[in-house]
Amino acid sequence: MSAYKIVDADFVKREIGRMPIVDVRPPLRYDTGHIPTALNIRLDVAVASDDPAEELAEMFQDNGIFADDPVIVYCQIGVHAKIACDYLAQAGYTALYLYAGSMNDWVSDAARPVERSSVSFAKAS
Repeated sequence: MSAYKIVDADFVKREIGRMPIVDVRPPLRYDTGHIPTALNIRLDVAVASDDPAEELAEMFQDNGIFADDPVIVYCQIGVHAKIACDYLAQAGYTALYLYAGSMNDWVSDAARPVERSSVSFAKAS
């Protein structure tokens, strides 16, 4: 049995504002567009640690998402979201939902909402 359930865009859209949604992409990708209400919890930071599963779980907990909480995880094409789900399952997370189509699928339908973060870049002097 898989540690996570694979879900589609319709499931994600229904759960916006009801279930935590986590975007595991780097901040620049997240800032240029993400699923509404999604938190940005970086997989790359966790992977760089000595214990990626524990580090990622700690990052989720710091954002109020605990092992028994249902959570949707996505990235750009689904690969990093699957890796994140595998790490979280190792850390004891039991209610994981993998949006396998991830952002590429989400933006394929113009009717699906996309949030953008307001980012300012300092000009190098």
